[in-house]
Amino acid sequence: MAAHRVLVTSWAVEESHPELDRLRAIGCEVENKRRPSHHGEAEMTALIPGVDAVIAASDVYSAPVFEAADRLKIIARVGVGYDAIDLKAATARGVIVSTTPGANHEAVADLAFGLILALARYIPLHDRLVRAGTWERHTGIDVNGKTLGILGLGKIGKGMARRGRGFSMRVVAHDPFWDDEFARANQVERLPLDEVVRTADFLTLHLPASPDTYRVMNEARLRAMKPTAFLINTARGTLIDEPALDRALREKWIAGAALDVFDKEPPWGSAILERENAIFSPHVAGFSQQANEQMIHLAVENVINVLTGQPPLDCVNPDVLKK
Repeated sequence: MAAHRVLVTSWAVEESHPELDRLRAIGCEVENKRRPSHHGEAEMTALIPGVDAVIAASDVYSAPVFEAADRLKIIARVGVGYDAIDLKAATARGVIVSTTPGANHEAVADLAFGLILALARYIPLHDRLVRAGTWERHTGIDVNGKTLGILGLGKIGKGMARRGRGFSMRVVAHDPFWDDEFARANQVERLPLDEVVRTADFLTLHLPASPDTYRVMNEARLRAMKPTAFLINTARGTLIDEPALDRALREKWIAGAALDVFDKEPPWGSAILERENAIFSPHVAGFSQQANEQMIHLAVENVINVLTGQPPLDCVNPDVLKK
């Protein structure tokens, strides 16, 4: 009988991934339930009994899930977001929650800046037209020399700032935990949040999901953006009031938007999918080949450490380690 049972729900971790052999080598039974979309509360409540560790996607870990978790020791997220996890309930049950910080920030910045270029030059539209046999040209705008506004100057936001400076953009940003040294070295101007919103030609969001950031881009701020501006979100869907953004796109308060994340994922049935001045991707910003390998390695390392009595490399609920 296996010493530990490990459940895999992250889509990034294929059944044959060699990192899983490291778990089997310490006596773990690995059950892979990966799929493109996350598991909801009822599904996780059914899956979690008898499980010692999860290599997790953005699945729902609510209080009822933790009540059903009779052996769970660690939820090892493949990624950095943990807003779907009730940390209070996890800590109360003695469950460690770990993430993989520093593994995919450059991948997210790459995609976010790619979305800026795609918006500015109608790249998805031109691709569709040529494939359909239509030689129709739409005149885009230059990215070079425009103003890049960044909300959240953490690792990903800093990556965006460096990319923006590479395109000779003026870079303005807001972050409550300001890094003066980085800002000076990369010519990033510190502005109040609302001034960043009003100033930016391309406004990109890199904030965590929290009560303080919930719908930070509300109707008032969407109306405050330039009518020629574009909004890019590769962070969390809860940062934007999605119905208000749908109206902003429909009524042309702003020029367009690019979303890699949504309030509800997948966003099937959302009216925003009908907007032709928006482009979408399925929450893939952090999933490059290189980033995936590093995240999977770190997540497996966290599981091995905890199951063998060692501290994890990262823990977002450190109070649990005091128990």
